[in-house]
Amino acid sequence: MQGTTLLFIERPGRQLDYLVGSFSPEGLEGGYGDPHAPRSIVLPPFAGRAAQALTGRYLPAYEQAVRARQTAAIAAVLGDIRCEHDTWQAMNASGRYSDATPLSAAARGAATELFLDHAWRRFLTVVDHAPALLDRCQPANSPWPDDASALSRLADAVIDAEALLDEIVHGGSVPEQERRARAWPAIETWLTDGQPFLRQARISAPHRRPALPVTAPARPLAAARPAHRGP
Repeated sequence: MQGTTLLFIERPGRQLDYLVGSFSPEGLEGGYGDPHAPRSIVLPPFAGRAAQALTGRYLPAYEQAVRARQTAAIAAVLGDIRCEHDTWQAMNASGRYSDATPLSAAARGAATELFLDHAWRRFLTVVDHAPALLDRCQPANSPWPDDASALSRLADAVIDAEALLDEIVHGGSVPEQERRARAWPAIETWLTDGQPFLRQARISAPHRRPALPVTAPARPLAAARPAHRGP
């Protein structure tokens, strides 16, 4: 995985053993104790075998963990937006707040704008993580081949949202009313077709890495020298 930062340390209490782990990728920080986080592994004290352990065991587990965290993050965001959308719809249909207070036309408009603004901010998580997951979905090889059309709509929606975000960040100010009007179709598409995506993403596998042949004689990894201590 590009941009993966590994942490390589001596194994406590062992002279030649090493532990390898990794840092969370950008956008998925704060994962301490996360159930999707891969465990560190003990590397054998030989360069060739250590490389094989990394590419054959640790990195595939790490990549799968990242995909699982990305999928979980998108599922949580869609759940939050859907919950707020249901509340907003119920309020509009009844014409009243949750405490039965009558809802004026101005208040209804303000509530709609607030909902759309919250939905857009949450949806940026989908914009960040969905492209990599969509790239790995293979509906034709899954139990749900008909999901392909839904995934195509979702990919188009992300492209539209990315274009809008690029205009906001790099192209100058986009009026709020225009941003809300352009963002909602993409969000609505994901609320409608999100379940096919989630089931496809959950069964997708990371790209296979080629095995590294051991071409050099197996030599122990150099042990770290003890730090110099002054008198």
